[in-house]
Amino acid sequence: MRKRIVFIMATICVLLITGCGASNSAADSAGTDSRMEENTEQTDAEEKAASEDIEDSAISSEIVKELTMEALVELYENGGLALKVEEEGLEGFLAYGNMKQVSGMADSLTGLYTCDLVYPYMSEDGITSDRNYELQLSYWRPETAEEYGHAENEIDNIRLLEKESKDAVLLYEVDERFIPTKDLQEFLQRDYGIDQYLLCDLPGEFALGEYREDIGFCDGWLLEGEMEELPHDEWISEAWYCLGGIGRGETASQILQFDNGTLTNVTLMMNHTGQYHESEILEGCEVQAVLVEYSFDLFTASGWAEYMTQHPETEEVLDSHYWYVFMGKEDSEIFYVLFLNQEYFTKDDAIHMAQSVRFTERAF
Repeated sequence: MRKRIVFIMATICVLLITGCGASNSAADSAGTDSRMEENTEQTDAEEKAASEDIEDSAISSEIVKELTMEALVELYENGGLALKVEEEGLEGFLAYGNMKQVSGMADSLTGLYTCDLVYPYMSEDGITSDRNYELQLSYWRPETAEEYGHAENEIDNIRLLEKESKDAVLLYEVDERFIPTKDLQEFLQRDYGIDQYLLCDLPGEFALGEYREDIGFCDGWLLEGEMEELPHDEWISEAWYCLGGIGRGETASQILQFDNGTLTNVTLMMNHTGQYHESEILEGCEVQAVLVEYSFDLFTASGWAEYMTQHPETEEVLDSHYWYVFMGKEDSEIFYVLFLNQEYFTKDDAIHMAQSVRFTERAF
């Protein structure tokens, strides 16, 4: 009997110990599961926050990224520039961090944003140098757009300017009468030296300066050297009072007059310009040439009146006189003009310069 009581009590103790162990195991398991769930929730929250940070960073990067010349060229050559204008408008371009608004244009109907760009140019002799460009984006101001039939902030045109030469090309224009360039690479690789077109003897110790986009009615290069600058109004083109220069134009049919294949005369229609003496056909030139004498007004009527007030001793109206030699071919829209200031050069100087010209294969 006593042995049976001892056995029963031992069994009860074993059961109690086993129960406690099971209870503790269940509690531990529940605690572990709870902690795992908490850790999982924390990890998910951290991953979500990290994901949001990445998205915010991407958005921020998208806003401040800068436009490069390479990106512009790719966008333009793939037809994407006009599409970007159509789909994104002005805001699409202002997403570039290097687009800057030009101030001081309060009186203008349109506003202007610019962007500095750099492009590596390789000359024919293999020398590479960076050329600096400026992207110019013109848009219609909200206060004037509707009056002129445009939407607020509508992009009017986009141009690319080569800073040193001031040469520019049209990339986009809302007015369909103006056609953007078809070959942007040709513009970027353009050579601005005169020797790509011709070689000639320059008079005296003078040299040609840098290429200029506008020297009156064409682009070209002006002679540089010591001279006494004539008095003139501020608006007067330097080509009207400089030593002289060489011009290159692309509107020969509007200026050169041919008769049965022979260059006989020129028509140069510009305000404040006068032709005196008959034009003269020059012999001995590589292509057909005509010599003409022109005078240019150096003052407007109001400008001259003001000048006379300050210089009452002046007796004659001040103007300039030049020898002009036009050269061209009937089947080409390209023409060239050599011009020399009669104050410094003779007719023989102009003739010798024209007869010394040797054109390259790229000239016409």
